[in-house]
Amino acid sequence: MKRALLLVLLILLVPVAGAQAHFTTQGYQEIVQDGQTVDYVLGLEEEALYTLADGRDKRAISAYLLPRVRVSSDGEACAGALKGWTPQRRSGEAYLRLVLQYQCASESGPFSVRYAVPNENLARFELGGQEGTFLFDPDNMVLRADDPPGFAHFIEKGVEHIVLGWDHVVFLIVLLLGARGFKDVFKLSAAFTVAHSVTLALALLGVVEIPGEIVEPLIAASIVYVAAAQVLGYQSDKQLWIVFGFGLLHGLGFAGAVTFPGGTPIVSALIGFNIGIELGQALIIGVVFPLLLWTRRYEWSKLANATAGSAAAAIGLFWLSQRVLGG
Repeated sequence: MKRALLLVLLILLVPVAGAQAHFTTQGYQEIVQDGQTVDYVLGLEEEALYTLADGRDKRAISAYLLPRVRVSSDGEACAGALKGWTPQRRSGEAYLRLVLQYQCASESGPFSVRYAVPNENLARFELGGQEGTFLFDPDNMVLRADDPPGFAHFIEKGVEHIVLGWDHVVFLIVLLLGARGFKDVFKLSAAFTVAHSVTLALALLGVVEIPGEIVEPLIAASIVYVAAAQVLGYQSDKQLWIVFGFGLLHGLGFAGAVTFPGGTPIVSALIGFNIGIELGQALIIGVVFPLLLWTRRYEWSKLANATAGSAAAAIGLFWLSQRVLGG
């Protein structure tokens, strides 16, 4: 019975050591309309594309891409063609810069883009007089230039990002491991919330710009620190300030998960996304902390906490090395 309960706790804390903590953008797009013509530049990892297309020639790549990358204007599909591609290097990886072109019957739109290639791809677009960015992923395959996401969409994105962002989840749970009661939980979560709200707002409003290559390794390092402190029993009288500082980092990480298509009310979207993050955070605390309090009635809970903290530190080190070395 004790082993089963310990296993449940570890599963909650450590879903998969090798799982991606964040979605990793595997490509890029530039979609620019000029009259009835839409020029579509698409960057994809070379070997991944060849594998998906089951071939390396223009015919195979066209046959794969064109049914999956579609542009429509005023509800009518635009005729597309693959014009060519050139190899390039990005972050040490071999990419192909593909050039597609679409001819549309209407230049006034409204425009939509459906992207069904199974990867994540950050798109910059200029369509129908609107400009913006959009993150395509398996859950968000359609960009509508005339239909910017609403308030509820950004609440949903905030909940989704913290619940599915394993580095944020692990960091939060490790903080809960060391909390003695609900008063501690309130103080720690308040410090974390205020801090990440500040940097989230500053980053999304363009006041602060720090590359993900710097932020993501530091987020992993924050997990290693809090987990190691938990295992070693280290208590600092500046703990709230430490959590606040790490919260600033996580806020920058949150900012990397949301994009604003043209026409989106930025302040409204920012508030919605932040509300979603808080709802997701409350959900994690509401599920995990009562379970932790229950386990503390048993002697084996000390071993469970130490094991969970050690596992979190190991995962944090794995993510840190992965993000520093680009693995």
